[in-house]
Amino acid sequence: MKGERLNSIILILLVILLLMVVGMGIGFLSVVKNLSPTSTAGKATATVENTPEKTYTYDVNDGKPIMSNLQDTPNNAGRIIRVTVQIEVTDKKLPEEMKNKNIVIADIIDSVLRSKTADELLKPDGKEKVRKEIKDRLNEIFDNKVYNVNFGEFIIQ
Repeated sequence: MKGERLNSIILILLVILLLMVVGMGIGFLSVVKNLSPTSTAGKATATVENTPEKTYTYDVNDGKPIMSNLQDTPNNAGRIIRVTVQIEVTDKKLPEEMKNKNIVIADIIDSVLRSKTADELLKPDGKEKVRKEIKDRLNEIFDNKVYNVNFGEFIIQ
């Protein structure tokens, strides 16, 4: 009788231990799943809706750099910026049209850059703000077909 009781207690403890290990495993997996970057269900849906099926690119000035003076401040005078710009568009025919209007595009980029100070551009979100401003100005001309503005070279001196 004493041996049976001991076996029962050991069996009950093993079952409890097994249930605890399974529960901890399930808890661990659910935490890891929620922390992983691939489980961004809400963000992925929003991104997919705004992403066009295909984009086409146009290199402003055939990929050659654009240089502009930056706006002077009391602490930063005489600073210049040198950028290369690639524009992503949603219309297959638009890069050819942009090629014919390269001077207009370069002028828009130059005027946006000249309106900024080095301090503004060196802030963490400075480059993103310039990217958005150039994109918005280009979309006024190209009927909202500009998807993104990318910088290759972005040097401030």
